Amino acid sequence: MFKIVNEMNILITGAKGFIGKNLIAELNNIKEGKAKTYNLSSDLSVFEYDLDTGQSLLEKYCKEADFVFHLAGVNRPKEQSEFMEGNFGFTSILLNTLKKHKNHCPVMLSSSIQAELDKPAGADL
Repeated sequence: MFKIVNEMNILITGAKGFIGKNLIAELNNIKEGKAKTYNLSSDLSVFEYDLDTGQSLLEKYCKEADFVFHLAGVNRPKEQSEFMEGNFGFTSILLNTLKKHKNHCPVMLSSSIQAELDKPAGADL
């Protein structure tokens, strides 16, 4: 059984994507006391990061995060370079920024059914 964690900072990359938006909505339900089935305190901060979020905020979020849901990624690129930049490239930036701030918090990586396909989206996973 997990213990209740107080004052948690949660970073969500890909915050404007389908999974990110729904995760944020549920975390807001927890904050507002509407969702009580989780062993989380309502004292949490949600850091939303997406393509249009500035690099300075990524620095701040990586310094303060207690947990990262890494949901950002490119699933249907027009060119393979977009896939590498949007997935491998940003994941490297995220992990290097956490490392720079000596933040060893857990990072949950999401994947896609695309990983099983014989396409660039699946070839590197």
